[in-house]
Amino acid sequence: MRIRYLSLAFLILFVTPVFAQDDGTLGRLKKDIFYLAGPECEGRGVETKGLDKAADYIAASLKASGVQPAGKDGSYFQPFAMTAFPEVIGKTSLAFTGPDEKTLTLKEKEDFQPTGYSSGGNLDAGIVYVGHGITAPNLKYDDYADVDVKGKWVIVIRRTPRPDVERDGRFDTVAAINGESPYNAIRLKFDNAVDHKAAGIIFVSDPVTADDADTLIPFNAHQYEDVSTRLPVVHMKRTAASRLLKEGLGKTLQELEAENDKTLKPNSAVLNGWAGQAEMGVERRAIEPKNIVGYLEGSGPLAEETVVVGAHYDHLGYGSGRLSAGGPNAQGKVHFGADDNGSGTTAVLELARRFGVMKNRRGRRIVFILFSGEERGLIGSKFYAEHPLFPLDKTVAMVNLDMVGRLRPGPGDWLGFTQKPQLQIWGSGTGDTFGRTIDAAENRYGLKVKRLPGGTGPSDHDSFYRKKIPVLFFFTDYHPQYHRPTDTPDTIDLPGLALIVNLTEDLLTDLSTALAPPKYIEVKEESTRPVAMPGVRLGVRPDYTYMGGDGMRIDGATPGSAAEKAGFKEGDVIDDIDGVPVRSVNGYMSALVGKKPGNTLEVTVIRGGKKMKLKITP
Repeated sequence: MRIRYLSLAFLILFVTPVFAQDDGTLGRLKKDIFYLAGPECEGRGVETKGLDKAADYIAASLKASGVQPAGKDGSYFQPFAMTAFPEVIGKTSLAFTGPDEKTLTLKEKEDFQPTGYSSGGNLDAGIVYVGHGITAPNLKYDDYADVDVKGKWVIVIRRTPRPDVERDGRFDTVAAINGESPYNAIRLKFDNAVDHKAAGIIFVSDPVTADDADTLIPFNAHQYEDVSTRLPVVHMKRTAASRLLKEGLGKTLQELEAENDKTLKPNSAVLNGWAGQAEMGVERRAIEPKNIVGYLEGSGPLAEETVVVGAHYDHLGYGSGRLSAGGPNAQGKVHFGADDNGSGTTAVLELARRFGVMKNRRGRRIVFILFSGEERGLIGSKFYAEHPLFPLDKTVAMVNLDMVGRLRPGPGDWLGFTQKPQLQIWGSGTGDTFGRTIDAAENRYGLKVKRLPGGTGPSDHDSFYRKKIPVLFFFTDYHPQYHRPTDTPDTIDLPGLALIVNLTEDLLTDLSTALAPPKYIEVKEESTRPVAMPGVRLGVRPDYTYMGGDGMRIDGATPGSAAEKAGFKEGDVIDDIDGVPVRSVNGYMSALVGKKPGNTLEVTVIRGGKKMKLKITP
């Protein structure tokens, strides 16, 4: 039996009461969060200058605290590459020319507009009508079967044939969430057009999707989508599409739809003699955000080991894409991100001050990391995990603070007494000492802790857990201001945030001084996700940074999941699910729509350049 030693700091957690006092902490927390979540930092979006201002502020604070820079160039910065959300910055036009010098010129925002999938540039190419743009071998249906669309525009109707009626299951729109068929998804149609080497895409709404005004898709509805293939993609009103199809095929859009609905057979055709000329003023900039990394050396026999404490400092900027929960009225407004994650960033800065003043501190090195790119798929923390500035095999634990500014009391009991403030701690089962450490903190600080044992989850600790490092993630739960412009500094519970800083300081002291580090445990269950995924869950972990365009690459299978049992491995690229093609994360989500737990699926994966079939029961 291996004897594990407890540090003095850990024992103190059991016996030392917490006194309500303020030694200047509240003033420092207020100063930091009001700057980071103030107008000057512009919501800390990765495309904004405000993010750089926030980074400079954070680096200056770490320097003032005595924290040493960990960057390879002697700075606090660890830059990495990513692509900014697309923007419409120049002229956008669309016109069609046909036989006998016929022309059809459309007006931007009245007849058409680019979508967030679009690239910039010009295109002059022929046109092919491809119905609903569906290729479904499992249903023996393919809108692309008898036409060659390589290098041409394709006109694609949204949703499926017979979108408003229940049918025999070929395109069953009533089998899943919101009556959706997996073939409804615009991303699936986009990926299919790319697979068939189309040069441009013209989306047209079906009669059900189109309201009385046949509203055009807002550019930012798909602005968050990052795509590997660059081609112009527009949404065109039904009236304009019908005029073009009548000229090119002799049939209106409504007549073509009625024909397809009646027969459930593709009626794709080339618009002979017609071509489309487009100029797309869309830009996708390459950007270089940066993690901010500093450290305090330890001393003694544990000095070569590392404890990481981190938080992401980026947010949504001006509400780019569908990441904003505020709807169309929130677009273009600063999303201040006070709780998400000005609160966690502020907490890490205060922790740096406290440990920075400790002279001759014995124990492990403490590394402070403020991540960027979290809102876009944990990009910054994944980059650090692949390019660590301190060895991961000597990193004994990672503590993550994300949305810790709303420490609220629980509901009242039957006597009317308010229950203890509630704190969620994820990863509670990933280290063998974490259970008693959390018990001690819960007792000392008068909290009600909700434990989630798994180390996976929608924040930066996930990147470290995948490297087999024990993790803890502190979280005070969601609220109505989440991802909205109303997440402002005045809504932060500063005393509650100070309490979490105190608790984390005790925890870091324990982790940095305990003679034996926590032993990593692979938790055979998934952490609860805050947002329900459509359809069922397989238990794979998507690689959000993969842009291969040939499927969705996975970082691995969640321990204990259906995917692990089915033999999915890190690096597998999912090519299709039960015949539904997958070319992206959103394509993967679409392919699972309508699937039911307990029903076995056949999934094609690409492993080592070869395709193979895996059977999985979600």
